[in-house]
Amino acid sequence: METASATASATAAAVPRPRSITQQQFRQVMGQFLTGVTIVTARAEDGPHGTTVNSFASLSLDPPLIMICLRAGSRTGAVVAAAGAFTVNILSRGQAELGARFAASGRPSGHAAFAGIPHHVGASGAPVLAGTLAHLECRVRETVAAGDHTLFIAEVFALDAGPEFPGIPPLAFHQGRFLTIP
Repeated sequence: METASATASATAAAVPRPRSITQQQFRQVMGQFLTGVTIVTARAEDGPHGTTVNSFASLSLDPPLIMICLRAGSRTGAVVAAAGAFTVNILSRGQAELGARFAASGRPSGHAAFAGIPHHVGASGAPVLAGTLAHLECRVRETVAAGDHTLFIAEVFALDAGPEFPGIPPLAFHQGRFLTIP
């Protein structure tokens, strides 16, 4: 009789060894997957921080868990890790400029990053951006180093679906650019 671990070992042995895949090839292939666009915000001693993120997903309903991936060594990643809490702001189709602003590598940090951007401070201490489709306030439960990124698994402790925007489509990202869904 074959055990589950024996089956897994046999399957792993049958999988071909990885061939050399360039970052450009991987980015091109992954760019075929349509994603939503969020801005993850967190609070540090020097003020609020934020970055555009499309590596975001729900993980569990009970308890309510989500995950985000942030580049290892990023300013926002360090702030999220230190704060232990963050907010995920889900962008609407009219917020491509905002998504681009927080995706720019040379963007300002702290209070300067949020100058002129309507927001309020949520229960986590992180900015909740005005005009988004929804937001989730989260407490970090676990971090996992994963290649050149850090995976943050977090429990949602507050959320709102933005009732002032019923029926407005989300902002999407595909093949390296923002898209609006009709």
